Amino acid sequence: MLKIFLAEDEVVVRETIKRMIPWEELGFELVGEAADGEMALPLLIRQQPDLLITDIKMPFMDGLTLARLAKKEIPGLKVVILSGYDDFNYAKQAIGIGVEDYLLKPITKNALIERLSEIRSRYEHEKTQKEYYEKFQREMQAYEKNSSRDFFEALVGGSMDMMEVYKRAEKLGLDIVAEAYNVLIFTMNCDEDFSGQRDEYSSWEAESLELLENFFAGHSSAMLFRSNIFSYGVLLKGQRETIEENTRACVDEIRKILSRQDGRREWFLAVGQSVERLSQIQKSYHTASRAFSQRYLYDENILYYDEMETMEHPGGQAETEDNAYLQKVDVNALNPAILQKFLSNGLQEETENFVKDYFYAIGQEPMESLVFRNYVILNVRFSVISFIKGLGCDTNEMESADTEEVLTESGKSMESAIAYAENVISRAITLRDQNSGNKNRSILKTAVDFIDSHYMEEDISLNTVANVANVSANHFSALFSQNMGQTFIEYLTTLRMNKAKELLRCTGMRSSEIAGEIGYKDAHYFSYLFKKTQGMTPSDYRKAREEKA
Repeated sequence: MLKIFLAEDEVVVRETIKRMIPWEELGFELVGEAADGEMALPLLIRQQPDLLITDIKMPFMDGLTLARLAKKEIPGLKVVILSGYDDFNYAKQAIGIGVEDYLLKPITKNALIERLSEIRSRYEHEKTQKEYYEKFQREMQAYEKNSSRDFFEALVGGSMDMMEVYKRAEKLGLDIVAEAYNVLIFTMNCDEDFSGQRDEYSSWEAESLELLENFFAGHSSAMLFRSNIFSYGVLLKGQRETIEENTRACVDEIRKILSRQDGRREWFLAVGQSVERLSQIQKSYHTASRAFSQRYLYDENILYYDEMETMEHPGGQAETEDNAYLQKVDVNALNPAILQKFLSNGLQEETENFVKDYFYAIGQEPMESLVFRNYVILNVRFSVISFIKGLGCDTNEMESADTEEVLTESGKSMESAIAYAENVISRAITLRDQNSGNKNRSILKTAVDFIDSHYMEEDISLNTVANVANVSANHFSALFSQNMGQTFIEYLTTLRMNKAKELLRCTGMRSSEIAGEIGYKDAHYFSYLFKKTQGMTPSDYRKAREEKA
């Protein structure tokens, strides 16, 4: 309903207006009244009405002053001036402050109803236009985010030559020209797993992401990308002499945003090595990924790759000198929780590094003991079996494969112990991913089936579909785009445009009718989207098809 406030100093007139208009029947709600502008203004601010009906001549504060002050406080407020004075100057002033209408007293019931109905129609039209504009902006942002993510993945993955890199960057409006570059990778929730179960997107995460997006939107030297379902990437650029400074400044800003709540240890940020060529960005990404894989063993929120002492094991032997980074790790390396965390959250490509780091974190000296090595192996084995059982999977095959002979051979050296651990953990992650993949496929099937059968509904949204699929909107958005190769909005728009083309080819329906048929209330918005996605207007498309026929 359209909320209305009435300001009129004449009691008889005010009461007459209140009684003669069937407010609710016409879609209005009278939310307040006042006898003068001074009394009306604070009530208006509190009630936040859509329309003010005010007499022009009132004591203490006249209607024009009230209208001017109220419109400053309430954006979009519409005003109708009532006056017994047929004075052009008043009308001119009213127009100057954006008054919606100017009516002379005495005004009849029918005349006021007619004007109010006209105002309501204009209000609803403007509201619809605003909603569609905001919706369009959101959709365009979704397109841009997905395109930027694809670009980032291709860039760090090395799947584009440099000419293509610069062409795609220019098309996306990304300024990537610089003397030096660096890559950051971070996650806002280290405990996120691959199960796909319903997990409401926390307000902390939502607020953090909004703050991060706002920060990077205004940052000319750093670009934020979605890396995968649970992590984000940052491409930093700058001059050779300032890239490290730029990196630390960006890290500090991310730290501030993600550390807003004391005591949270959910986030982790990895910093790669800077490079001097865009063609070397893969190296920077690789080092950031290497540091990111340490999140299971590292007891802080931020890790610079340059602060890690590279762990090399020539000839299968560990370095004898103390490793400064491992000395920094203050964890009980044999704690089964560490293994469980990696089994739940780790990536297959991180397994080799994780196992080596896990074993060397335990310590080279104790691992020289055969008895202790066997203990560690059994600890890994029991953790893996427990995890697999937790997935609801059969462990008989794995248990039968681990014969006494296999376990004995695995314990003969540090290298054989590492190889055994890598193998069983890798198999467990494969089972987890298969299990998760089945769940994700089920989620996506539910979602796609719902979209395919409800795409013509105007109020269908990502949140609606996520709720149907029983996952958080954040998880669903990333899951959908990664598995479908396009965003939810792109998929929905494609469905609608394909149906629109079918209706244009096979029926004589007007564009406005087709728009309503496929879920667009506004025909102009539909025409705009059709031209943007199909390269021509609906009428041009129909004409071209008729000419071919």
